[in-house]
Amino acid sequence: MNAELTREARSAEAGPSSEDSLRSLVDWELLHRGGYDPEAQVFAPDAGDPVFGFSECKARSCDQVARTTLGLCGRCHELWKKSGPGGDFALFCETAPGPLRHRRTSVLCAVCRTPGHERPVQGHGLCAACWTAMAKRGQSPEEYVHGDEEFPPAKPRPSFGTCGVATCTRFAWRAGPALCQQHYGRWRSEGRPSGRAMQAWCAEQASIDRDSRVVVLSGLGEGARLEVLYSLQRAAELGRRARPTAVQGAVNILRAHRVASVLGLPMAKMRTGSSSMRFLGFAVDQITLALATSDNEAAKDDWDLRVFGQLRGFLRFSAISQSWLKETAKSWAAERIETAHSPKATQEVLRVLRVLSESLRRHRPDRGDDPRDLSRTDIAAFANDLAHIEARGDIAHNTRRGWLTDLDRFLREARAMGLSRPGGPMHGLAETVLHFGELPDVSQEEHGKALPQVVMDQLLGPAALGALEEAFGTDQRAMVELEAQVGRRTGELCALRLECLAFEEVPDEAGELRVAPVLVHDMPKVGIVGYHLPIDEETAETVRAQQARVLARYPGADQSGLALFPSPVMNPRGTKGLSVSTFDAHFRSWVDSLPELRGEDREPYDRSSINVYSFRHSFAQRHADAGVPIEVLAELMGHSRLTSTRVYYRVTEKRKRKAVDMLAALQVDHRGQRSRPVVEKLLNSEAARDAIGQVAVPFGICTEPTNVKAHGQVCPFRHQCLGCSYFRSDPSFLPELRSYLNSAPCRQGTAPGGSARARTMGTQRRDPFC
Repeated sequence: MNAELTREARSAEAGPSSEDSLRSLVDWELLHRGGYDPEAQVFAPDAGDPVFGFSECKARSCDQVARTTLGLCGRCHELWKKSGPGGDFALFCETAPGPLRHRRTSVLCAVCRTPGHERPVQGHGLCAACWTAMAKRGQSPEEYVHGDEEFPPAKPRPSFGTCGVATCTRFAWRAGPALCQQHYGRWRSEGRPSGRAMQAWCAEQASIDRDSRVVVLSGLGEGARLEVLYSLQRAAELGRRARPTAVQGAVNILRAHRVASVLGLPMAKMRTGSSSMRFLGFAVDQITLALATSDNEAAKDDWDLRVFGQLRGFLRFSAISQSWLKETAKSWAAERIETAHSPKATQEVLRVLRVLSESLRRHRPDRGDDPRDLSRTDIAAFANDLAHIEARGDIAHNTRRGWLTDLDRFLREARAMGLSRPGGPMHGLAETVLHFGELPDVSQEEHGKALPQVVMDQLLGPAALGALEEAFGTDQRAMVELEAQVGRRTGELCALRLECLAFEEVPDEAGELRVAPVLVHDMPKVGIVGYHLPIDEETAETVRAQQARVLARYPGADQSGLALFPSPVMNPRGTKGLSVSTFDAHFRSWVDSLPELRGEDREPYDRSSINVYSFRHSFAQRHADAGVPIEVLAELMGHSRLTSTRVYYRVTEKRKRKAVDMLAALQVDHRGQRSRPVVEKLLNSEAARDAIGQVAVPFGICTEPTNVKAHGQVCPFRHQCLGCSYFRSDPSFLPELRSYLNSAPCRQGTAPGGSARARTMGTQRRDPFC
């Protein structure tokens, strides 16, 4: 007694068991609506259920479940194939013979059917014993039941009980063993097992009465039954297709292995590929996720992001062999997860750290296990490894630069978190490693990946879009057209909801209010929910057409839950959008299948550089060329920093020439006279000379070649530019000039710093602007 109390006390201290946890998570109301009967322990979904439903055989006289693409059961499909090619399928469905099958419900004897006397029918509506007695008496079935002049009405005989197979609901037809007639025949044919073998045999047998329309859960332990029910609930919530036959097969496997939990199945040793095994794999995944906690997950080397409330994916630390680097990465990643950073960016940094770990293992004698021994030389070796990987063709040049930037940011953020202090995993890491130097700025040629307009015209032409629609459907074509128009991130495009189109009142040029369309979407990367992107009427029409297609595909569905671009697989309710990986793969296949693309000079265009994100860069370039200010463009792109926006476009030669031509006619020299009295448009050589032959100085520019070459560091008359013949200014410096005009040095008639320097050099220059 004391031992039992001790066990109960320990159990209470340990917290709720997995069974209690699962029981609290099961949505019994949802399962009841889906067709679960807790008393009979049977899950019987409706045929029209989008997740668990089924269709019956199209043959009119057959009521079996369809199993082929033609909508026929296995037997009728074989009959159809035997009918030969060229047959009339509709006529076959009308005239095909019905199957010879056992009744799905157990019919009781006309005499032995009262409570305690239930026996199944053997023939003529009577059980085996009644049939034998009737034959001996020479009576008809009606005379045997109701009696005749010689014999009184028959009396019911005691029941043998129900069949010993846990999943069978029939009554036993004879004693020893107590099995229904069908299971009794199987028992005989399989060697008449007895004792423990008989118990195992009964546990392995499937139901006979129940067909592929239902799932019989009787015979499972409480824990395993809860796990199956919870898996059914999650399948319904996620829209994962699960046919009753597959679930029943999974239940039979659990019975056969006699395990108390799905987690106890030897999944690695079992044959995979069947629908039942796929459902068991899904059950293991969902149950593990349900019972997981963030603390327990953080102790592992590979984190399931769903435990932390993120989308599917993992953060993998197992390939990082250095314990200090692994613990640093875990602490850093844990903080990023809590602050809702993009998991994709975190995964990319971990990829860099795995490469760094491999580099340290290869170059360091101690394999990089002691952070106190690392130096800048090890970072240089890592950079050389990346250069070798790039030369090998495994990564691109921009990827290598991005990885070095990611590593630098990781070390700085980890230090800011205090991980390099005493007691932290990075304690002792040298400052030359923590700050291994700023990377040079990316050249202007690397900025912007926008597609030339001539290439965009080819991609969005009727022929190319028609090929896309023919290969992957209308939805994919609409996605490409919409992406070209709005330039959203790929994840944002795939996550658009059906009700993403809204309208706002905005003033027009005359000040009158008009209704304008906006695209409502979320930007999880920057934490923005319900962003309103202004769009034109053509884009709105693209959205309307896609909305109509989705509503026709899912009639009667709740529109608030539908996706604008629903996934075609595992999505019976239309709530799940197309995955980014699927869209990227389809886009890549489409671009590669197109005829040769031509550039602006009719040269072959490299299609390998075209991806979905190219449309986002083109969106930014198009608005930048139209003169949209960078702060407005950053708002349209969903960027929190202007530096991010600058990477998406380049300042074109046309805009540079326009800026030079605009200011060239307005430039004045040190006397206040125009340096170019009449300028309509500069020659190319003059524009280039203006772009590279000048350096910025106070209130304007300097054109003295030696000073330009030294970036303004060799002028002997520093801070006396206003009186110099190499000085130029333009109206863009008027605010500074006006401030200088009102300053004390100007009122005294000397340039800034001119008094002491002029006396020293023996000269005094009068400022012509004063």
